[in-house]
Amino acid sequence: MRYGVIGIGNMANAILKGMAESGNFKGDELIGFNRSEGKTLAAQRAFGLSSASCAKDVAARCDVLLLGVKPQNLSQVLPEIAPALRSGTVVATIAAGKDLAFYASLLPEGTPVVRIMPNINAKVKASTTAVCANEFVSPAQLQAVRAMFESVGSVIELAEKDFPVFGAVAGSSVAFVYMYIAALIDAETKAGLSAEAARKIAADSVLGSAKLVLGCEEDPRDLARQVCSPGGTTIEGVTLLRERRFEESVEDAIEAIMRKDAILRRG
Repeated sequence: MRYGVIGIGNMANAILKGMAESGNFKGDELIGFNRSEGKTLAAQRAFGLSSASCAKDVAARCDVLLLGVKPQNLSQVLPEIAPALRSGTVVATIAAGKDLAFYASLLPEGTPVVRIMPNINAKVKASTTAVCANEFVSPAQLQAVRAMFESVGSVIELAEKDFPVFGAVAGSSVAFVYMYIAALIDAETKAGLSAEAARKIAADSVLGSAKLVLGCEEDPRDLARQVCSPGGTTIEGVTLLRERRFEESVEDAIEAIMRKDAILRRG
């Protein structure tokens, strides 16, 4: 099976890296094109993929086509590649804000299309990725697409209607987590720890907490309560965060993201 990539930006590079390092994909099975020739050549050197002369060339040569182009460029790229798509080629797209109906309007009738929403943690093979497919995607094709993204993290199949909330949490909220880690580092260094020690302690604490949530069935609120001894130190910090609407602010931020997403989807 041959995998093609059009648009080799940061996310596509992370995916190609994961595929190459997984050992499940051969270099000669990968074909790529980017408008900037330098990015194509860099990916060729790093991952052994074959370079293509244009987007249309990639579409004509692959069984799975990954679109890594920006959403605003799809209206130009899709009509260009449509005549070259082979029957049975599945189109996978990581572009945000474009639903399956959009692709159906610009690709040949019956084209199998899979929408994919990974996140930045693909850079360290820890992405949380959602996929949804149209009715023309076969189980084998969906598995071929899943395999690409399982090389950079976990994959969950969702209905398309659930993509906005997934994007707000798995896609956007990671920025909140980075902000939280940065705030912990600042507090630690203010208290006298070295920047190196502060970074490791903050990141490991968040990582360990996430592992515990995934590894047990207890509600995260119950886990928080277990850390808070009556009259102890932790409850002082938790009380302050609640007074400043920590939890409500997170919920408000997710709702703000989803409102903006709805505006963008309406054009």
